[in-house]
Amino acid sequence: MIANILRWSAKILLAVVLVVVAVAAAFRLNAALRENVDRAALAPSAGHLVKTSSGSVFVQEKGPPNGIPVVLFHGTAAWSQLWWRTSDALAASGFHVIALDLPPFGFSDRPGTYTRRDQAARINDVLGVLKAEPAIIVGHSFGAGAATELVMRYPDRARALVLVDAALGLTGAPSDPPAVLKPKWVRETLVSLTITNPLATKWLLRSLIARKERATPEYVEILQRPTALRDSTSDIADWTWYFVGSDRDASSADRAAYARLKQPVAILWGDQDHVTPLDQARDLQTLIPRASLTLLPGLGHIPQIEDPTLFNEALLKAVAKF
Repeated sequence: MIANILRWSAKILLAVVLVVVAVAAAFRLNAALRENVDRAALAPSAGHLVKTSSGSVFVQEKGPPNGIPVVLFHGTAAWSQLWWRTSDALAASGFHVIALDLPPFGFSDRPGTYTRRDQAARINDVLGVLKAEPAIIVGHSFGAGAATELVMRYPDRARALVLVDAALGLTGAPSDPPAVLKPKWVRETLVSLTITNPLATKWLLRSLIARKERATPEYVEILQRPTALRDSTSDIADWTWYFVGSDRDASSADRAAYARLKQPVAILWGDQDHVTPLDQARDLQTLIPRASLTLLPGLGHIPQIEDPTLFNEALLKAVAKF
């Protein structure tokens, strides 16, 4: 009797495993079939490519060319278009907005090198080509790492730093990527189930924000658009290896380095952020005692889409001091 139960349990478990494998394989195959569009067919015509030493970076510029530059770094799986309401508000206030696509996201080239140092170097190249005077650097979520790295490694590029719900990884112990993620096919499967899976976009967006109703079709479409580019799943799988690691060689991974920042720093944070909780903002204040902290009531991890008016007012108030 017990032996029969064990045999049937083993058969059921095997069947479940086979079903899971089959579903995962189907999503990966669908991603490969879906990702067949060229950049020219999808990228906004208002944007343009800027050549760097590691491929071209897609940027969208708004506002007067002689205005103080404000450079916008987006977070994970986002791109420059997610900033569009903020870009409009800054441009209307006389700033020269440079919203960029951090590779492998958006419409930038995907060179395969995605450490914070790599990202900072290529954006330094971008600002050199654009002849941008020292700029106000704004970094959101995971993009705050590259933004801070730029300020630390190329201080002459920055007149100030604004950190928005910054995912800097400063409060946890450094760790290596899990060994299970080393095979690229594993990462490709995970990416095809999540970031490049159009069925998951709205769910993922809702999981990041406090105001769930702001996961509107408009923002879902914005996030989905670049994932139709050729090889998106494969390219994002390369980046995932960097994402799950600690990037220990980054200057911005060194807690002591923050006290050495010469530029003024403003911190904007949704007080309902459960991705990078408010404790992380408080911790940043201990590292940068001179930094100002503005809490955004009722907002979560992506305040610029959850309440664009409230967020833009807070950002404009912060940058007006620089």
